[in-house]
Amino acid sequence: MKCSFPFYLILVFGLVACGSGPDDQGLIDTDDVILVLVDGQPVTLPMLEFMMASRGVAEDDHDGMRELLDELIRLQAVANAARAENLDREPQVRARRIIRDLETLQLRYFDKVYHDHPPTDQEIEVIYQAQVERAGGRQYQIESLVYATQSEALTMLARMDEGLESFTAVAEATRAEGGQVDAPVWIDAGQVPEDVAALLRSAEAGDLVGVPLQTPGGWRVLRVVDTRPADVPALDDVREGIARHLVRQRLEALVEDLYQEAEITPMLPLEEVE
Repeated sequence: MKCSFPFYLILVFGLVACGSGPDDQGLIDTDDVILVLVDGQPVTLPMLEFMMASRGVAEDDHDGMRELLDELIRLQAVANAARAENLDREPQVRARRIIRDLETLQLRYFDKVYHDHPPTDQEIEVIYQAQVERAGGRQYQIESLVYATQSEALTMLARMDEGLESFTAVAEATRAEGGQVDAPVWIDAGQVPEDVAALLRSAEAGDLVGVPLQTPGGWRVLRVVDTRPADVPALDDVREGIARHLVRQRLEALVEDLYQEAEITPMLPLEEVE
């Protein structure tokens, strides 16, 4: 049986309930405002508020709120039917719900760490100055041949250095065979590892870079197509990106520290897991 109520009551009083419901796997708090019970299972105000935030529904959008509440009621009705058939006790279903809960807690913890300890202006300035210094005063337009392994890249680079192959000829052959040849792009020395950066700083148009560049997409043999003076961005233009970089570094270090400090008790050797 449906429980009907005017939406302005949610906005004015913050509480509409048709009764009290049971704790849903410990996620419903006794202080949570219950909007409606669906076969005894609660749909709460925090659930609605979460949906509103994730869907961009404003508090004065009564129609939007009503649609979201109807969606939550339908979700709860389906979940109730699944529980009635004990689908919630299936190992894979329980595992998926646990992992989703862990991921939610991780994101919330990361968010708290960021808000409690955001990057300072001084930290951002230090990173900015270091990046400007490392990038140098030039940019380099590079094109690249992509190989699956370092060995293949080094072999081809050696053949080019010895004059047995030309970059242009290899690029044409690679394209004809369906291989990967990246279009020229502009970079600076601060965007590549220091061994590659050191070679770039002394390179001119037409020069090969003497070491292959490892990337997630493969090993790249590079040639400098052109150079130009670097257009250094203002600090304010890159402040947000530097802040994200600092936050990512901080969170990665935090995760590693928590991992190292955790008391881990093996219960079953992995080789015994089927």
